[in-house]
Amino acid sequence: MLLNGPSTSATDTESAVDTDSATGRRAPAVAMLRLLGGFQVSQALYVVARAGVADQLTDGPRPVAEVAAAAGVRPDLLRRLVRTLAAERVFAFDADQDTVGLGRLGHTLCADAADSLRDVALMWMDTHYGPFAGLWSTLHDGVPAAEREFGKPLFDWLAEEQDRLDGFNAAMGNLLALRKDALDSLDLRKVHHLVDIGGADGTALAELARRHEWLWGTVFDLPHVVTAAAPVLREAGVSDRIGTWGGDFFESVPPGADAYLACFILHDWNDEQCATLLDRVREAAGTGARLFLVETVLDEGSAPEVATLLDLTMMGMLEGRERGRADWQSLLSGSGFRLDRVVQTGGPMCVLEATAV
Repeated sequence: MLLNGPSTSATDTESAVDTDSATGRRAPAVAMLRLLGGFQVSQALYVVARAGVADQLTDGPRPVAEVAAAAGVRPDLLRRLVRTLAAERVFAFDADQDTVGLGRLGHTLCADAADSLRDVALMWMDTHYGPFAGLWSTLHDGVPAAEREFGKPLFDWLAEEQDRLDGFNAAMGNLLALRKDALDSLDLRKVHHLVDIGGADGTALAELARRHEWLWGTVFDLPHVVTAAAPVLREAGVSDRIGTWGGDFFESVPPGADAYLACFILHDWNDEQCATLLDRVREAAGTGARLFLVETVLDEGSAPEVATLLDLTMMGMLEGRERGRADWQSLLSGSGFRLDRVVQTGGPMCVLEATAV
């Protein structure tokens, strides 16, 4: 009925919702219907992430009723949910045996998976879903939908409650998996002291310090954020080489390091704000100091569709955006940096290497 227009016959409708036999691809109306239903899929993913369903399946398929009992949900409704998500390769559902196992993507909802996105699924319920209902207004007045939803900029809203901040930091830790290939591509052979700008809980710098025993560093972020770094650094066994520094990177950045890293930071901000941040880095860095930016570069990288999706996220949530190579070069040169090269990685992020001139 949804696909049936005023002049469409029943035969035409059946053809419209079927697979195009000549091409083997879904008919446009079917493909569009799947896109329109995306909000329902994302909510279903939140529910199974919150219930810990994927964690129940790490040892193999189990009866649906057994999984439902362990998760504390109704088996008849869980069955319908996993059947839907099986079509998205999250679960493998055996209707005859009434069992559910992990599909190709399912492990990413497990809490302990190396590439887990479970905390992202949980955080987006609180932060992203509500604001995106206001995207229509954003398209007209440019005010981020999140700012309209929360009555203030997103980061100000997050800082009001520790639970919000903890959830955000956990989600950013998840996204480290997307940055792993970029971190692997960082050339730190000549770097002695690295400042991680916006380093949050220190996860990234701790990993780099574990790999490079000569590396010293500083995790730099807002005072109420960087307090979470100390236990991470201790657990990683690098607290003797990696310290913390609280401050606002729009005001100043720790001086004197021979290299600075901003990992997935500048895309949060508009061009004017980025220029201010880069100016503060240039003031702190001596001539010849290195700057590493881990960001997406539009139309480049192994997964360019990630950049366009993140650009939509920025539109709804913040004033930032994803940028192309020419945009990055313009920003860097305007603040006294020379863009030396853009390193493609095995993931969606690139490494932009620059030098203070």
